[in-house]
Amino acid sequence: MGGKKKPTLSQLAKKQEKQQAAPAKPTGKGKKAAAEERQVVKASLVDPKLLSDVEKEVTKWEYVTPYLVANRFNTKMSVAYQVLRTLASKGSLVLISKGHRTEVYAPPSRLKQLGM
Repeated sequence: MGGKKKPTLSQLAKKQEKQQAAPAKPTGKGKKAAAEERQVVKASLVDPKLLSDVEKEVTKWEYVTPYLVANRFNTKMSVAYQVLRTLASKGSLVLISKGHRTEVYAPPSRLKQLGM
C-alpha cells in the first residue's frame, strides 16, 4: 500500500558518482566508542561500604536529597532513597520535608545551628 519509492536509474547513478568522488569521511565510530567507554554502571544494591561512605560525606552537607546522593555516589535513585531512609532510622540524618516526589534530609548538627 505505500512505502518508500525506489529511485530511478539515473538517480542511482548520480548517487554512486557522488560517493566515489567524495573523499572518505570518518563515520563517527570514534565518538561512539569513546561514549561507550565513559558509560559507567550505577550501583543498584545498598552495600555497607556505600552506606558508610554516604554517611561520612552527607554529615558535612547543609541538606541532603536523593538526587544529590545519586549523582555524587553514582547510584540509582531507588538506592539513594533506601540509603537516606536507613541513615534517618539510625539517627545520622533527620527528615525535614517529605512530598510525594522527594524527601529532604539534614544532619542533626545543621538543625542545631538553625535552631530547629
